[in-house]
Amino acid sequence: MESAEALFVGILGIFVGGGIGALIGRNRKIGAGWSFLLGAIFGIIGWIIAACSERTNITKFDDMSRNGGIQ
Repeated sequence: MESAEALFVGILGIFVGGGIGALIGRNRKIGAGWSFLLGAIFGIIGWIIAACSERTNITKFDDMSRNGGIQ
C-alpha cells in the first residue's frame, strides 16, 4: 500500500508543479502549455525558465498630459 501512496503523491506533485508553471507562463511568449510541461518535468527550474520568457501583453499607457488631456 505504501507504493500506491507514493505514486499518488508523485503524480499530484507533477500536476501541482505543472499548474504553477502554467500560471507563470500564461502571459508570456512561451505560453501556458510549454510552461506546464517545464514545470511538471523540471520543477522550480522550469518555473524560472518560464518566468524569464518575454511578456506578451504589456499594457501601454498614453500620456494624458499632451494635447490638453482627455477630449
